[in-house]
Amino acid sequence: MIQRMPVTDSRPLAQLHRLMRIAIAVLLLLASTTPSIAADAAPDPELEQMRDRLATRLPEVRREDVQRSAAPGLFEVRSGMTFGYVTADGLYVISGEMADLSTGERITEARRDRERLGIAQRLQPDAIVFAPAAPTQWITVFTDVDCHYCRLLHREVPELNKLGIGIRYVFFSKYGSPSQAYDRARVIWCQKDRQASLNVGLLSGVVPTRDASCKDPVRDQYQAAVDLGIHGTPAMILPDGGLFYGYAKAESIVEEIRSRAAAAAPRGDQPPTAP
Repeated sequence: MIQRMPVTDSRPLAQLHRLMRIAIAVLLLLASTTPSIAADAAPDPELEQMRDRLATRLPEVRREDVQRSAAPGLFEVRSGMTFGYVTADGLYVISGEMADLSTGERITEARRDRERLGIAQRLQPDAIVFAPAAPTQWITVFTDVDCHYCRLLHREVPELNKLGIGIRYVFFSKYGSPSQAYDRARVIWCQKDRQASLNVGLLSGVVPTRDASCKDPVRDQYQAAVDLGIHGTPAMILPDGGLFYGYAKAESIVEEIRSRAAAAAPRGDQPPTAP
């Protein structure tokens, strides 16, 4: 079992409220709708009709976030990393994790993994990279220079690099903007040598004092963390899309990656690999 230190945490209640809104709205919406059960590659007018109605009545849910699920007779509705499943007759809504009993596949968690990897890929161009010459795998790390455990984790980066793991750093302050951590992240990103500035900031807490004056991605990175449901730092998106919180030694992180891959292998899971 992996040993790790605590994470700097501030869990919001917004997700719970959001799920409740989704459940109530979808039940009302589906009460007069009887979608066909089987999903196929052909156009799905009933699904599109549902998406049209959700766009008006539940605008925070994107069209692509309303799908037929892997289980016959259930629709999947997603808001951020929160998933709900609604029966085709519109009478019942289920909040929880879906799994395939025949294969052991964690269907809901696999969906989250894919979403996390998609967001990690979108953040890639603005990440601050610490990597070996030929990395075999990548981890995206949400960090904060004022976070003690982020500093401890950064000391493991050289060893992670030796083990073939590349690190892509992006910023997240649980306090949002304005906050000292948010402003210090902007200053670091606006330095000519971002990698050196972040390295010094994480190892010593020292950040250049001049104001940030460039166009920076810190707000977008903060919003990405919110969309992912991240509530503290450090938070790592692993190569298979799994989310790992807190500080751990490099060897333990690599062991976690290997154990997740080993657990997926018997099921035949083939999650996308982080680019």
